[in-house]
Amino acid sequence: MKEYKNIFRPVKIGPVNLKNRIEVAPAAPFLAGFDGSVTPDLYQHTVDLARSGAAVVTLGVSSVDRPVSLGARVLSAGDFLYVSTLESMAEGIHSAGAAASIELVHSRYMLTPADIVANQLSTEEVEDIIRLFGEAAERCMAAGFDMVLIHGGHGNVPSMFYNPHINKRTDKYGGSFEKRCRFGLELLDAVHAKTHGKIAVEYRISADEMREDMTTFDETLAYAERVQDGIDLLHVSRGLLEDPKLVPFVHAPSYLPKAPNLPFAREFKKALHIPVSVVNSFDLDLAEKAIGDGDVDMVAMMRTIMADTRCVKKAEAGCAEDIRPCVRCNTCIGRTHGQFIEVRCAVNPLIGRQAKCGFPVRSAEKKNILVVGGGPGGMEAARTASARGFKVTLAEKSDHLGGNLVLASAGDLKKELKSYLDWFVRTVEKDPDIDIVLNTEVTRDYAESLKPDAIIVAAGSDPVIPEFCGASAGSAENAGKAAAPDGKVIWIGDAEGKGSIEGERILIAGAGLTGLEYALEQLNHGKQITVIDMIPREEVGAGTNSINRSYLEQALLPKIDLRCEVKLKDVTAEGAVIEDKDGTVSTIPCDKVVLSFGFRPKVRVYEELKGAAKDVIAIGDCTARGGNIMAAVHGAFDAVMQLQHTEGAC
Repeated sequence: MKEYKNIFRPVKIGPVNLKNRIEVAPAAPFLAGFDGSVTPDLYQHTVDLARSGAAVVTLGVSSVDRPVSLGARVLSAGDFLYVSTLESMAEGIHSAGAAASIELVHSRYMLTPADIVANQLSTEEVEDIIRLFGEAAERCMAAGFDMVLIHGGHGNVPSMFYNPHINKRTDKYGGSFEKRCRFGLELLDAVHAKTHGKIAVEYRISADEMREDMTTFDETLAYAERVQDGIDLLHVSRGLLEDPKLVPFVHAPSYLPKAPNLPFAREFKKALHIPVSVVNSFDLDLAEKAIGDGDVDMVAMMRTIMADTRCVKKAEAGCAEDIRPCVRCNTCIGRTHGQFIEVRCAVNPLIGRQAKCGFPVRSAEKKNILVVGGGPGGMEAARTASARGFKVTLAEKSDHLGGNLVLASAGDLKKELKSYLDWFVRTVEKDPDIDIVLNTEVTRDYAESLKPDAIIVAAGSDPVIPEFCGASAGSAENAGKAAAPDGKVIWIGDAEGKGSIEGERILIAGAGLTGLEYALEQLNHGKQITVIDMIPREEVGAGTNSINRSYLEQALLPKIDLRCEVKLKDVTAEGAVIEDKDGTVSTIPCDKVVLSFGFRPKVRVYEELKGAAKDVIAIGDCTARGGNIMAAVHGAFDAVMQLQHTEGAC
């Protein structure tokens, strides 16, 4: 049993006593009203996060000015009229046992180029920004918040003024280092003047803005040393949100190491006399070590807590193995900050939908549910049905659970996906209301013999293998057909997990997310990579969010030979035969061809089982909605929530 002694040590931040060292990091879920007010969706989502057991919950992106109508559903603290709805949020957070904090930004100037804000505003306009922060903090205090977080990182207003590469002002807010610090100092003074030391002040900073024309770590550290007396907790991040190439480093995907900001936070901790927090890709194990080593005083996290909104309580109770892991797919932040749409989590189907869906509750009627297929969709259906009090039979054709996720999680870059798979299997295997039946192909006769009240079909899909590749690609379905030279072709599912693949020149047919991730893995093994696809260049990487796609484009595409709008016609001993859109045929020499053409749904299973129970519902890869973990998990959850009439249904 894992012990977490360090994260559960209380800590005092300014006037606030916190029960542990974990903070729910600020991240706007885009659930607020378009007028900046609190909605039932936002309230339920926030209270669910507060029930995680974290010491403090910080509401993200809350504007100190009146909301700018640009479709961004973020909170406002820019008028006294918002105090009443903000008070309900603070009350909800407190009711769940956490301290309430709120991140303050100037929404209009988050969307304005830094040069305009720092250099073209008059002195009076700059002073007005400072006034707005102080007054917003006062409103938050009146609403019952324990803390405010000034967002001074990621290119937001405060950082523009101390940045010597941007700030070219000649008034009192520009010029010397001391003058460039004046904006931050006066802003913090305004907050304290309005709140009288009754609430704690956290300050988020980008330790390194990661561009040659922006602030360096040393410049940021000097600024932090100058303004620290007005701060109760320094919150260390990095990067800029205005530069799409840097966003993957602000919200690191699974391709990058965890806890990338810890080395910076460690240096701040050494140099400053105030407590330090850190954010970006932490789980509770990493938080325990960072705090135990004395590198930081607190750790802020959002994705880990959204993946399992009871994770801190589970750790404290000695049930860490029950924590559902985050896979760092960036579905959450990709939707909100990339598309301005409501937050969702690929692995937790309730996130952002708590008010709409409700939570699974025990049913008075003990229904008998047959789930066909033990992949992620089937396992989610089984565990959700069990949580509702149903009796579940989970039938799997193979000798193990996991479906295509077993292969998908086998690669070098998929360690977090493998942890998620292991959690899934543990969860269903130890559930007494789930009867797991392996090595069983569900026929209509078998299904009817169980007399189920409902059947959920999660039969998955089959890989697309061209006939000319046949048995050499590992497809049993095509065995015996004309095949490429033996060993020349391999399906990507069989290639994953084998480490460095045989041969130096690797051609990957398919430029979707799976193909690109495998290309990155093999590039890391020093292979010469060619990727081909029939799609145009702008569609490369389809199937992922803008954040992960941005990283793949930066890390991968400059180093590989990418050929779009070409078709794989054949594979010979020499290499891959392709045809371009003009009909020109040529051969790309290579040692191995890896097929990543996607999957075909197993609709035949659903067709056979229709009518074998009152309700027969297809989910996941065997439907048109299939294709990724989110579709499988959310489809499974939705299917189960439909089964008990309309109670709690979406």
